[in-house]
Amino acid sequence: MRSHRSSSPVARRFARLGAPVAALAISWLAGCYTYQPLTAIPEPGKATVRFVFTADGAKQLRDAAGFEMRQLDGTVLRTLADSAVVVKPDAIVTVDGDELPWRRAELIVPWRTVARGQRRTMDKKRSRGFAAIMGAAFTGVVYFALKSIAGGSGATLQPGSGVPE
Repeated sequence: MRSHRSSSPVARRFARLGAPVAALAISWLAGCYTYQPLTAIPEPGKATVRFVFTADGAKQLRDAAGFEMRQLDGTVLRTLADSAVVVKPDAIVTVDGDELPWRRAELIVPWRTVARGQRRTMDKKRSRGFAAIMGAAFTGVVYFALKSIAGGSGATLQPGSGVPE
């Protein structure tokens, strides 16, 4: 009985290079979202936002948050006139650069504390690229699997003299 190996140098090269190339492409394209500058007060319940705070704003929010935040990602729950928004944070970045999940209640964020507000939106170009790469990877896997099943290297048993003595 012969051992079965890939039938072509192309298949072996694809197996060696395919995974690292796919991993690199997927890591680049995995962020199908992008952040755009806020142009209006976000709609409550639907808007995922990122707030980057001023230095004074980080200090003002220290009592409510427990530490000084550089950035907050979360969902707008409601607005308080034109002066503040109530946010359910998902994650924060401290002024020291630590990225932390938020496990507390909602937070009132006065607009005067915000240096830059952004809204998360779908990046269509990256999403299409991700779908194309995933489709190509799936097609390649199916192609090589079917080629292997169809007998890409021929018979696995060689005709011989029969039972060994």
